[in-house]
Amino acid sequence: MQVQVRGHWRPALDAVLFALVAVLFALSGTAISVPLAVAQVLPLLVRRRYPGPALAVIAVATSAHSLLGMARAVGYLPVALAVYSAATHRSPWVRWGACGGAVVLVTVTGAIRHGPVEGGLLAAVALIVTWLAGAERAVIAQLRLERHLADQAAATARSRERLARRLHDSLAHTMTVMLVQGEALRATARLTTEDEERLALVLQAGRTALADVRVALAEETQRDAAAALDGRLAALREAGLRAADPPGLDALPPVAREVAYRLIGEAATNALRHDGPGTRLTAELIRAAERTSLRVTSTPRAGHPRPAGRAPAGGFGLSSLADDVTAIGGTLTYGPAGGSWTVRADFPTPGPPHPAEPPGGPTP
Repeated sequence: MQVQVRGHWRPALDAVLFALVAVLFALSGTAISVPLAVAQVLPLLVRRRYPGPALAVIAVATSAHSLLGMARAVGYLPVALAVYSAATHRSPWVRWGACGGAVVLVTVTGAIRHGPVEGGLLAAVALIVTWLAGAERAVIAQLRLERHLADQAAATARSRERLARRLHDSLAHTMTVMLVQGEALRATARLTTEDEERLALVLQAGRTALADVRVALAEETQRDAAAALDGRLAALREAGLRAADPPGLDALPPVAREVAYRLIGEAATNALRHDGPGTRLTAELIRAAERTSLRVTSTPRAGHPRPAGRAPAGGFGLSSLADDVTAIGGTLTYGPAGGSWTVRADFPTPGPPHPAEPPGGPTP
């Protein structure tokens, strides 16, 4: 509801802001040239829909107006608003290219007309602060959206898992009763050869159906976990994380695969949250005779190492994962490694499968 109300009132708020800027231009005597003043103010109405073109028009008009002698600081308000809106855009060409070009243009023309301090430095400081504030807002909004999507995916996966377990438990109970009663009937009743064959077929069909349900539920759980991880990594890449595709996890026991998918997703989220855009994330699966290790490493972008005291101590996500890994016989460790941060889970390596049960099932 909050998003709907905000979106509903946004055009009205933009119109009020446009009117206030226009009144300030008119009353303060900023408008030395009326056409240039109109070119500075009018594109504000479309700065959200077309941030790049609007910023270009406003920046050129502001620079020209400044060269003509615009001396009021309010004259830089439209370009500051346009820079802020463009800095929140998802396109890097708009966020960095258009904003950087506008800042340089307005700063240079301000310095030419009003001097390096009162003109250039004033414009540069005001616009750069506005630019960085908009960029920070965009990153925070993207992280909040990613977190919301991840929470929704996790809640959906948990709901599906609960439903699957209930279905499995109910069906398993019913089929077990049928199989036990059938075996009891075969052991105690006097059956003809044909009835014996029919009963054997019924028992075999019940065992096959129960095994198929278990396999189908396990495969569906793995698909849901893999899809949730793909969605989370896609959102994080949009926010600036350089994440490689996760390795194939077929070497892990089926019960450990879902935990491994969650571990990669949690490590990816923490990497972007603590080290910011440009962080590189790699995941590696190491198989040994008795233990199979999943190692996820996040490395900050060049020139931006993680400060020594800033390493996360392990929040609720990692603590919950540690409990899950321990519950299936594994161990989870995490901590700094050089200039990187590593999360490592060790799982028991699955042994060879047990011999299949004979078609007729156990002998009663």
